[in-house]
Amino acid sequence: MKYSRKDLLQLPNHHLSFSEDIDFDEETYQQFPRIRKLRDVHAEGDGEYAVDEQRLYLNLHVTGVMTCPCDITFEDVDIPFDSQADEIISFDVKDRDDIEILKPNGDVIELLPIIFRQILLEVPIKVKKEGEIIYPKGDGWEVVSENDYQTNKENEIDPRLAALKDYIPQDEEEV
Repeated sequence: MKYSRKDLLQLPNHHLSFSEDIDFDEETYQQFPRIRKLRDVHAEGDGEYAVDEQRLYLNLHVTGVMTCPCDITFEDVDIPFDSQADEIISFDVKDRDDIEILKPNGDVIELLPIIFRQILLEVPIKVKKEGEIIYPKGDGWEVVSENDYQTNKENEIDPRLAALKDYIPQDEEEV
């Protein structure tokens, strides 16, 4: 999904349109631990190349399914995503300092990094698998739910104050 400026100039009315299924290599998202797998990724878009501005105005729609680890159990959770984006890609040197505008490598626009960046924006901050969760535990440790933690905390006696119970009369008759 690479387009050069020459390709954009040769398009009818300088209008770019695409619709493609994309398979990302594991190497692409390997450095992002929040994504374990991407599948069924489909990208479609329309763009207008403004010759006088040397800009491509791109409307992008990306759908698919990402597999992320559950924050509690580390089990795989499939999360569908559906993302819309409007991007501006400029060949003009004057736009190099504008952070809102994307810059091509030389005279070639590569859309896969733009699509992948859009997918990264859809990665959820917290992932919890549906249904009953079996909390992990090991030798001397365990993960507990927030409710269990609060209940245990309320019933727990502060060890610094535990000695005070010896000084409080327990079975005194009221006078």
